[in-house]
Amino acid sequence: MTKQIEIHGQRVQLYSLDEGRIWSSSQQSIVAYGQRKTMLRLELQKSFARIDETQDPDPNNITELEIPMSLLRR
Repeated sequence: MTKQIEIHGQRVQLYSLDEGRIWSSSQQSIVAYGQRKTMLRLELQKSFARIDETQDPDPNNITELEIPMSLLRR
C-alpha cells in the first residue's frame, strides 16, 4: 500500500506492508522492522519454552526452596 504526502512543500511517497498500520518512506526499513519483530518473537518463545522445561520445586522439600537462612531463624 502506498500514499503520497506533502512535507514542507515536498511530495514524499510512503509505503505500508501491513495495511496502513506502519508507514515508512523506505520499503527496506519496513521489511527490516518485520524481520526484527519476527526474530524477537522467536527469542521470546524460546525463553518461555526454557521456563516451561524447568521443574517447579517440591513444596514438601524445604531444601529446594532456596529460602535465606535469615528468614528461617525468625
